[in-house]
Amino acid sequence: MDKRRHIRVPFSGKARLSSEDIEPTDVTISNMSLAGLLFHTSQAFDLGKMITIQISGTFKEKLFKERVVGSIVAIHRGPAGNSFGIRFLTYLCEEKEPSLFGWVDSHEGKPIPSFLRNSIGVVE
Repeated sequence: MDKRRHIRVPFSGKARLSSEDIEPTDVTISNMSLAGLLFHTSQAFDLGKMITIQISGTFKEKLFKERVVGSIVAIHRGPAGNSFGIRFLTYLCEEKEPSLFGWVDSHEGKPIPSFLRNSIGVVE
């Protein structure tokens, strides 16, 4: 059973991940909510790692570049790569991340099932 407060919506896009002790890394995002996102990469990161993710894209025919900060709260390692669940330090809001907030808030679709059943760990 998924105990999330916020529905995750499909979000297909690229982003650049950075942290104090790692080189900037390109990752792929597959879904997002007001409270976090799921990204995929061949690299390995540890639970609890604080990261910044810069997301660029188009929303309502306008280019945007927004930044979110969060920590890794779930990891799934697989033969095709690794998936990481990120919990944002603060929820997305219209004032700070208008495009990301708008995408999540306006998306009409079915919730995405959780990948956490097969995770290595979850930090609460």
